[in-house]
Amino acid sequence: MRQDADFIPGYVANYVLGGGGFSSRLMDEVRVKRGLTYGISTSLTAYNKAAIMQGTVATRADGVRQTVQVVKETLANFAANGPTQQELDDAKTYLTGSFPLAFASNSGTASQLGTFQRQNLDIGYVARRNALIQAVSLAESVSSSPREVGW
Repeated sequence: MRQDADFIPGYVANYVLGGGGFSSRLMDEVRVKRGLTYGISTSLTAYNKAAIMQGTVATRADGVRQTVQVVKETLANFAANGPTQQELDDAKTYLTGSFPLAFASNSGTASQLGTFQRQNLDIGYVARRNALIQAVSLAESVSSSPREVGW
């Protein structure tokens, strides 16, 4: 849930696992190393009464079994070991550095403020967000990693 103390560490962990495009571990394992997909990603979505982590991948028919196996192995490894220090540092740099870009236009600012309101975040969150991300430790990102692989 968005108000849970593990949300920010989970948000950072999600970026490393599958939310970071070509810098994500799933993209590296499934696309770069094995050529099984054009794209793979995960997202962490918070609603008022629930939160979900979901993933998407597309592969050719004869690659489904191998793709699912690689995804399961990657998720299990991430759940057991979490990110490397370099992955964590890179995620924090991107997530904090790109945040101001969300406010680069009137529509972007309105979208961000609407999201904060829907998630019951006070206006001061804008000023605290990057510090919360920077404070995420390697231990927290491991404890906030997905624990069950339900395939």
